Amino acid sequence: MPLYHIPPTHLPQIWPLAAPMLQKAIDLDPSAITIEQAEYAIRTGRSHLLVWEEPDEGITGAVMVDFIDYPRERVAHVNLMGGRGVVRDYVFDEAKKWMKLNGATKAQCWARGSLVQMYEKMGMENTHQVMRIKL
Repeated sequence: MPLYHIPPTHLPQIWPLAAPMLQKAIDLDPSAITIEQAEYAIRTGRSHLLVWEEPDEGITGAVMVDFIDYPRERVAHVNLMGGRGVVRDYVFDEAKKWMKLNGATKAQCWARGSLVQMYEKMGMENTHQVMRIKL
């Protein structure tokens, strides 16, 4: 299962395959981001697009990652993830390797409901509760 980082220059070729997968993740919380905003962030280099490919099936999953630099750590933040095989160990392991190669010391994502338990099974831990107020 190859994992590929898609540079912005190759986005026009891959976006028609990746966008529907990411849209399924957006549909879980449509107030967070639109598919157009996701495409813009990837095209301008603010976010990164990773896709994975299964033999004889082609691209089966996509993930959108941002890097957040804090004083003591660089966090790979998974914004969107969709497609088949998202939670397979070998997909997650390859994504973690790519994140480390890009300087990340930790990986994180936001989750709620049943997704929390799914991510805990992958070895992630619930470390924070996000408190928010509209301004």
